[in-house]
Amino acid sequence: MKKKTALFTLLILIAIAFTACTLSASESPLPTALPTTSLPVTEASGEAVIPAAEPTDTGIQPTPTPLPAITDTPAAQPVAAEPTATQPAAPAPTVTPLPAASRVLFSSGDTTTVDGQLNAGQTLYYVVQGAAGQSLQVNTTSPNNNVYLGITSATSGETLLDGALQYTNWTGALPSAQDYYLSVTASGAQTSYAVTIKLPALTAAAPTATAVPPTPVGLFNPLAAYGEPDFEDPMTGSAISDWEDKDGNLPDTQYLRITLDDARFYVTGKLPGWSTWYFTWRELSDFYLQATFDSGNCSGQDAYGLIIRGPEHLAGVSYGYVVSFTCDGKLWVYRLDGADPFTATDLVSLTPSQYINAGSNQRNLIGIRANGDQLTIYANGYQIAQVTDSRYDFGRFGVYVSPQWTSFYTYRVVDLTYWDLGD
Repeated sequence: MKKKTALFTLLILIAIAFTACTLSASESPLPTALPTTSLPVTEASGEAVIPAAEPTDTGIQPTPTPLPAITDTPAAQPVAAEPTATQPAAPAPTVTPLPAASRVLFSSGDTTTVDGQLNAGQTLYYVVQGAAGQSLQVNTTSPNNNVYLGITSATSGETLLDGALQYTNWTGALPSAQDYYLSVTASGAQTSYAVTIKLPALTAAAPTATAVPPTPVGLFNPLAAYGEPDFEDPMTGSAISDWEDKDGNLPDTQYLRITLDDARFYVTGKLPGWSTWYFTWRELSDFYLQATFDSGNCSGQDAYGLIIRGPEHLAGVSYGYVVSFTCDGKLWVYRLDGADPFTATDLVSLTPSQYINAGSNQRNLIGIRANGDQLTIYANGYQIAQVTDSRYDFGRFGVYVSPQWTSFYTYRVVDLTYWDLGD
């Protein structure tokens, strides 16, 4: 009887010891959210930069509003409450960012060709704007026939041609009015390529017998209208201090460089797809401002021009009106409201003009008359646009460059003159 009692007591002690070694599952550590990061914003004393689209247009640019840069930096993910048995958790929506792309513009006719180099496995993107029912024809060529085409709609996300099918051409009618992304991918070694794009305009209704074609406005002569200018700079170095920083240096950043070489004033945009501006210290309200530009070695959407009515020096913000010509002979005017994030509104979307001399090493005179909320734009003395906007009525002016297609795109400012029309 004593042996049975002792054995029973031993079994009870073993059971108590085993129970005391069990841990609660609630003591395991909880996961933490991912850290957030942000992209740096560059703002020099007189310079600001934007990506295109960001690239818009920006490039250049949606139509052609330049676009902000797309990054692959993950944002912090919120920690969701644990779903109950009667309320299952819905899957989180996914958003596919649009790729960085160069907008294709048609300088004349309905067919254009773009070309370049691709590394093995590399994909580049182009974007065209089309209308509902408009016919699109794309042909891709390469020395070894190993560059393949893909076509995706930007807004609806519809795939018109899957690049994985390894087709080199596509023809069809566009389903709706929006941007369409064309991808070219090299499947083999490094190769050159060319993409020919045909986008015929939709047939318009024939004009009535009473329709009268517009009559171009004659040449504008500011000397006859306003007399002697208030400021005239041959851009040979006599007023170079307008462009120097406090240390007497011309800007040379990762985005933009201004140089005076052999008494010639050059502006260089270093990064394709980025738009950059640089202000002088001079401020104007109502005025007529004109500058002569040599377009330099350019291509397609590479753009040059002026920015007006900008902020005070070292204000920490960027804004103003950008007036620019593209290498392929189009006018682009937009209102810049900020660079962080990039915010802009098209006032004149990319519009071809017979009065803009298109191509490399072409000389063009850009004229801007600012009178209250009205901006009138001239190309080589001919009025080509007029817009009304009351957001900004005073500020600094400067130069603008957007190397959409050409790395280290450089143009020359030949002269700059203004008439102060204020009281």
